[in-house]
Amino acid sequence: MASPGRLICIFILLAIELLSVVADLQGPRCKHLYVKDTEVAHGRSFIFNRDSSVEGGIIELSNIEPQLHRFKRASTHDGEIISVVNSLDDSHQQLMVHWAGEGSDVFVCLARDPTIGRGRPSSVFISYDYGTTLENKTHFFSLQDQSGGYATLDKFYNHPKYNTHYVFIDSTQKVIYSTTDHGKHFEMVKLKFHPTDISFDEEEPLTFLAYDKIDPQKKLWVTKDFGSTWTLVQENVKAYFWSNLPGEKQHLYVEREEPTGSSTVLSSPSYFQDEDLTKVVLKDLEDFEVRKDFMFATKKAGEKNLDLYISHKRKPFVKAVFHSETNNLNYHVAEVSDGQVFVAVDHDGNGQVNLYVSDRVTENGMLFTLSLPKILCFFPDNTWNVSWLNGVTDKPFADFHKVEGLRGIYIASQISNISVPGVRPEDLKTVITFDMGGKWWPLKAPKVDNEGRPINCSMADGCSLHLFQRFNKLYPKTRSVPIRSSKSAPGLIMATGIIGKSLEGQPGVFLSRDAGLTWHQVLKGHHFFNFGDHGGVLVAVKYSKFLGRTRELMYSTDEGETWNSFEFYNDGIRIYGLITEPGKNTTTFTIIGSVKRHHQWHLIKVDLRNAFSYPCTKDDYKYWSPSSEDGPKMPCLLGKKEVFLRRISHSNCYNGRDFDRPVKTENCECDAEDFQCDHGFERDLEFHQCIRIKSLSFDPYAVPTSCRPGQMYNRTKGYVKIPGNSCEGGYETRFLPDLLPCPFKEKKEFIIAVQKEKIRQCFSDGKELPETLVATDVGDIADMALDWVSNLLFFVDGWRSTIEVIRTDTNRLGWMRRTILNSTVLREPRGIAVHPMQGYVFWTDWSTDDASVSRANLDGSDVRKLFTRPLVERPYGIAIDHIAERIYWVDDIKQYIGSSDLDGKMFRKVISHDGRVHPPIAVAVFKDNLYWDNRNKDAIYMADKDLGIGITAIAENLPDLRDLKIFAHGIQEGENPCSRKPSPCPYICVGMPRGGHRCLCPDSMVEGPDGGCLCPGG
Repeated sequence: MASPGRLICIFILLAIELLSVVADLQGPRCKHLYVKDTEVAHGRSFIFNRDSSVEGGIIELSNIEPQLHRFKRASTHDGEIISVVNSLDDSHQQLMVHWAGEGSDVFVCLARDPTIGRGRPSSVFISYDYGTTLENKTHFFSLQDQSGGYATLDKFYNHPKYNTHYVFIDSTQKVIYSTTDHGKHFEMVKLKFHPTDISFDEEEPLTFLAYDKIDPQKKLWVTKDFGSTWTLVQENVKAYFWSNLPGEKQHLYVEREEPTGSSTVLSSPSYFQDEDLTKVVLKDLEDFEVRKDFMFATKKAGEKNLDLYISHKRKPFVKAVFHSETNNLNYHVAEVSDGQVFVAVDHDGNGQVNLYVSDRVTENGMLFTLSLPKILCFFPDNTWNVSWLNGVTDKPFADFHKVEGLRGIYIASQISNISVPGVRPEDLKTVITFDMGGKWWPLKAPKVDNEGRPINCSMADGCSLHLFQRFNKLYPKTRSVPIRSSKSAPGLIMATGIIGKSLEGQPGVFLSRDAGLTWHQVLKGHHFFNFGDHGGVLVAVKYSKFLGRTRELMYSTDEGETWNSFEFYNDGIRIYGLITEPGKNTTTFTIIGSVKRHHQWHLIKVDLRNAFSYPCTKDDYKYWSPSSEDGPKMPCLLGKKEVFLRRISHSNCYNGRDFDRPVKTENCECDAEDFQCDHGFERDLEFHQCIRIKSLSFDPYAVPTSCRPGQMYNRTKGYVKIPGNSCEGGYETRFLPDLLPCPFKEKKEFIIAVQKEKIRQCFSDGKELPETLVATDVGDIADMALDWVSNLLFFVDGWRSTIEVIRTDTNRLGWMRRTILNSTVLREPRGIAVHPMQGYVFWTDWSTDDASVSRANLDGSDVRKLFTRPLVERPYGIAIDHIAERIYWVDDIKQYIGSSDLDGKMFRKVISHDGRVHPPIAVAVFKDNLYWDNRNKDAIYMADKDLGIGITAIAENLPDLRDLKIFAHGIQEGENPCSRKPSPCPYICVGMPRGGHRCLCPDSMVEGPDGGCLCPGG
């Protein structure tokens, strides 16, 4: 029977443990704001948990002493590849492995039991030679009391800058162990509080914070002498964060819980030791987080709604605006990168989570655009409350992977079917974005498998490649490895995946060499995998949750095209992980495993340096940037793209640990992503187009009152270039404001009239007789369009199936006439519109079996059918909105007015199946309004060009309507190379895309060998 004194000791120990458990279980109130910890995601620590359900059962805790010096080492040579096996003689349930830093040969192992209750003492091992040998350091962690026991360590912390500095904690015993020489010596300090969490001052080697979450008062402490003495910082601390900005003094932010249940955020540059420097940042908030140069906070906005507030670089907080009509219950900041924020918002608590990306800051707040609906995002105790997920993790997550080393590329899991009680693999599919979430694409499956056999998978049938992320790592039936990418190996992505319609099926290992544009299957089944030598070597070890033992390592030195095998051990072991140093720059890998019969941790070091033939020279490299001819547009951020020096895959050479990859920066051509909405405009959530805010009183298109004749002014198209963006050329003229001349009171006006077989030009001053432009070789003129820059008139001859052009500034009848397109392209052309500045001609063709809306360059080259059946059946008139750079057309049979951008993208039906539209003949656009005529009602109508609302008849009793054109200041304005004086062409000059031009010969002449125009016969 135990003595009374021993009973008292046991009671005290259990009381302390119970206090710790209760504090952890109660914790803070339910959170609704989470921010992905990028430091953990890209950090240097790995945690491996032994799966007792598969191997060996639960270990009894009685009669087990600390494992001090019992480990052995064995070496294996297979040709020139070397492996070293270290048996730790340790059977703890969890192993933590931590590298001291990129390029360091030091790593630390902590073996412990992560169970409630004290259990047995932990063990610590340190290697100073990258795992060739390990030294048992457990004897340093004596409690130095009468019990003679050893510490049960919770975890340890390594200083992010001074990587020789470590702190190990035993929060139950209120003890810390510190070292400043990579664990060669330790100092123990007994504290008066529970050090449940440690955070280093990044700039000071001896300063760190310690947080006591067991104490009901939740105290935060600071030491400036590496743990010897302590000062209280704050009480009732819910959370705390460092903030470091370039050129700014470091601040400590504390979220303090108030008696009311809400929180107050305080900041201080002096650890709150100087009250004059302490500032109140926010009051009455629910949650607070800091990541990089952003701060996030939530406040109540109703019983079931929370508003998110964001501060960038310590500027005042602004409200996040999501343009959602539903409540916002939970927020998960999935990524903070390149000055933009991805936020997953839980709207209803039933798994309907949408991903938004920040757009810009206005007077209304920080605007967010919907990027991806129904992203897989888990909020503990909030989404899928009865799901298996709540049983395996209490950590929030989103299946959202940033492809490291390249900007703007992300891979996400999207829920195709939100089911009850929870999400399953068959409900998930994988998508990828190359432009910071602007557009998402399915992953194109490879054409053959790793054995060269054809794969039957068509995107048209809903089949694509799907990749495992955090969800599948937690899923009990798979427990697979998440996606791997690294900044040291730009363009390479390795992942476990499934080909099909969802994440259900037979897995394999897939590799992309071009940042996700194309994929190749390299292995079948589940594997642990990694890469090293800056992407020069790929490694994999077969893994199975239920079958799982192996002795074989697979490796490839040609980016997965061929694979070799290496036996790293003389017996099969169960694999728990395959790791390398954080930078993935070395050829050395560490396999974490356990032997047969009874659990015992093994660390196997494999060095593949000698798998390479020679060190790389300059001839083994080429500059590379991901590119796609017919697929997604690759990312340019702020108008720049990066070009990397990369090893040629078939060069079997060694990059080396110290390889410094050169990166060139090039300016990109401008496109839509380089612009944001101008003042008075907002981005349409569905089409991502900037449209005018009609509720505002000012007219953004108005001529400035200071504009005088002879001067010029900028008329907005609704866009401005993003500050700091350096893109050049490209499609910038579609978004940059038009430079227009201030209007004169007197303008030269003219009328162009069409008879069935003639085109006449009349000047309004009446002093000149009508001038006939076309009178011969004419069938039936259906429509015409004026190129006011080059003084050209384009017209459609429906009977002859041609589109022709004639100059309007010459009085020689028909002499400057040219056929642009003929019956080899056209069937029954009807409407026409030209864009002189962009160099395009658009037309409709109402052929019964080949109806279309098409585009070509003004010289007739590069013909593209933008829309065909069944979207169009009988298109009539077509017009261009020169402000928004969009086209509009009417369709008689489909009974709609449609619109798209100049490339046929972002299509929408503005008005459809409305009696005031049918039957339409012609259409025109001016500023904010859309105009069309209706033959049945003998009227001309007007409506909002973006939303199709406010339909109004502006003119009635107009029988036999045939066409509709608008001529006004600001429409027939602009320049291209053809507007130069003298003209660059002797006969006919047409503008071409991207600021070009082309000289054409009239039909009455032929083009000579030097490009000049000759009379027939030379």
